[in-house]
Amino acid sequence: MDLNWNTEKRERMIWTVFFFAGFLVSIAAVCRLPDALVRRSEFLDVGMLSRIRYLEINKSGLFLYSLQQRLGIAVFLILLAAAGFGGVGNFLLPVWAGLSAGGVLTALSMRYGIKGPILFLGAVLPQQGLLIPGYLMLLDWCMRKQGKRQLLLALAVVITGCVLESYVNPFFLKVALRFLS
Repeated sequence: MDLNWNTEKRERMIWTVFFFAGFLVSIAAVCRLPDALVRRSEFLDVGMLSRIRYLEINKSGLFLYSLQQRLGIAVFLILLAAAGFGGVGNFLLPVWAGLSAGGVLTALSMRYGIKGPILFLGAVLPQQGLLIPGYLMLLDWCMRKQGKRQLLLALAVVITGCVLESYVNPFFLKVALRFLS
């Protein structure tokens, strides 16, 4: 069984289009409804971030939470593929990721200006460097179902991303939060 990841260029382009469609829709929504989605909410406000800044993180608990969240998405995609609806997952995950990234980045930029993208990077690094390829490998598996090894490799990459999210990212986030002071 070959462990190479050979996603076709066409599929990567479609996933990119779905991601950016979600990204742009969420930017438009946040810009259209800034009072409801940013200004009147406590989401990512100074109080919330200052509580995070001084929070002592239980890294083991964060790891279990991260595993639950990330593997929950993976199991959902696997079940969709097993039911013959792998293409639905290939649409839903990139759109959801784009909606999430665009909304959070726009809200942070509205609240904190140029410091917003710095905080965004602090929140997503370094784990997204593994979670994104892991989920792309999983989406590829959902389309082709090329065997257990490719699926296990994709899940191993996602789990390794969870390790980074739990044990390394808190440092990145604390450094980014210092920029808000």
